[in-house]
Amino acid sequence: MLHKNPGRCKGAAGPYTENRSVILTEHDFSALPLKRQVSRYPGRNLPLHALTVLSGHSRETGPGYYNDCRLVTGPPYGVWQYTLSGRGCIESKDGRRDLLPGSLMIFPVPGQGVYYLPKDSDHWEFVFLVMIGREAVRIVRMIEQRLGNVFSTGKSPKTLGLLYAILSKLFAGNIPDPFANSSYTYRLCMMFLEETGESREIRSKHSFDNLRVFLKENLYRHIQVREMADCMRLSRSHFTRLFGEKMGMSPRMYLEDLRLKTAADLLAGEGATVKETAARCGIYDINYFCRRFKKHFGLSPGKYKTQGL
Repeated sequence: MLHKNPGRCKGAAGPYTENRSVILTEHDFSALPLKRQVSRYPGRNLPLHALTVLSGHSRETGPGYYNDCRLVTGPPYGVWQYTLSGRGCIESKDGRRDLLPGSLMIFPVPGQGVYYLPKDSDHWEFVFLVMIGREAVRIVRMIEQRLGNVFSTGKSPKTLGLLYAILSKLFAGNIPDPFANSSYTYRLCMMFLEETGESREIRSKHSFDNLRVFLKENLYRHIQVREMADCMRLSRSHFTRLFGEKMGMSPRMYLEDLRLKTAADLLAGEGATVKETAARCGIYDINYFCRRFKKHFGLSPGKYKTQGL
C-alpha cells in the first residue's frame, strides 16, 4: 500500500544521497532491467506451498513509496528485498533500521511493520521477490521470529548468487513451469537458512516435513536419492542412513509409496484418466504403474477409480 511518507529514519542527519554507494558483487544486479515480473501459471492444478509470484528491480525516488504491512488484508505472503544503492528504512518490532546497499530485508505480510523511502534519501534501488504458499510463509515468519528482518549479505554468497539466478531467469521468462518455480523458491529459503547458521536446527526439527513438501511438489518428475540428499544439505550416505532410521524405509520405497498414495487420491477425487494420473505422479510406464498399484491396494487403478474408493 502507498501512503504519505512519514519522515526520516532514526539517526539520520541532513539530506542523504547514495548515488555512488553501490555494493559490488560478482552478480551485477544493477544490470537487470527495471521492471516488475508477474509469474502466473493458470494451468496449475496441484497446490504448491512455495511459489514466487512477483519479482522486480525498482528504483524509488518519490516520497510516496510507503508500505504499511499492518494494513494489508488477504492471503499472507513473504517479501525478500535486496538493496543495491541508496537507502530505505524499515520500522518493525525491533525498532527502526536503515536499509543500506548490501542488506537483505525478509518480511512477512501482513506483519507488524512498515518499510519506505525516507525524505532524506534521494533514492532507493532494490530487487525483490514476493513468495506465497504455506511453506514459504512459514519460513519467512520463522526467520523473523528467530533472526529478525534485516541481514547483511556479506556471509551469504550462495543465497545472493541464487537470488540473482532466480531473478535473471524470471525476467527472461525462463521459468515457465510452476514446479520449477516452486523448487527455486524453496531452495532459496533453505540456502538462506544454511548460510545464517540455522540449518542444523531446522534439519533436526523440520527437515523431513520440508522434504515431504519438496517431494509432493515435484512428484511429476524423476527424483533421485541424490537430489533428496541435496535438499537436506547432507551427503547421500548420511541422508540414506538418517532417513531409514527416522522413516523405517529407504528413500526410494518412501517415494514410490508417496506416488501410489497420491495417485489413489487423484483417481478417487478427480476426473483424470489412469494414464494422466500416473504421469502426474511421475510414473510414465503405465504397465509398471498398474502392477505396483494393484499390489499396493489390491485393485487395478481402473477398478479403484470406478468404485470411487
